[in-house]
Amino acid sequence: TLNKVTQTIVEQIDTLTAIADEFSNFAKMPQANLKDIDLIEKIKSSMELFKPSCKNIKFNLNLEAPTQVIIRADSEQLTRVFNNLIKNSIQAIGEKQDAYINICLKEKEDHYLFSISDNGYGISEEMQSKIFTPNFTTKSSGMGLGLSMVKSIIDQMNGKIWFETKLNEGTTFFIEFLKL
Repeated sequence: TLNKVTQTIVEQIDTLTAIADEFSNFAKMPQANLKDIDLIEKIKSSMELFKPSCKNIKFNLNLEAPTQVIIRADSEQLTRVFNNLIKNSIQAIGEKQDAYINICLKEKEDHYLFSISDNGYGISEEMQSKIFTPNFTTKSSGMGLGLSMVKSIIDQMNGKIWFETKLNEGTTFFIEFLKL
């Protein structure tokens, strides 16, 4: 509906404004404002933001979890995590045909496992060890803060983040979110 799309756009604009403010302050990332957050809603909101502008990419969402998954997180920071990972997948895919981004959330015994996979170009071996390093980027216009910021946010939440990649086949990022 138009109201939902408008609300999502307003939320995302607020988030982008906050990101811009924090880029200049990255080393002093603010302490997380932890609240109970619906993880599935956050994932869907970020997906819906990018879908309309990515006609060549098929987005798939696979939920192997309860219909509502509540975790302790900072709402804005969690939005940044998902937006950044989706944006990176889109950029890794480029203009590739038969492109996809698979987003999955699985319930495990003591955590939820989030994953985002793409069939982009993968991450070269020499880049893999630097991927979470501040100021490291593979993009000509990038500032190299995205994934280091994502890792910092996940670390603050006592979560874990890692990735698997194959050159010219794609990359999957995984995040473990602790259950309440």
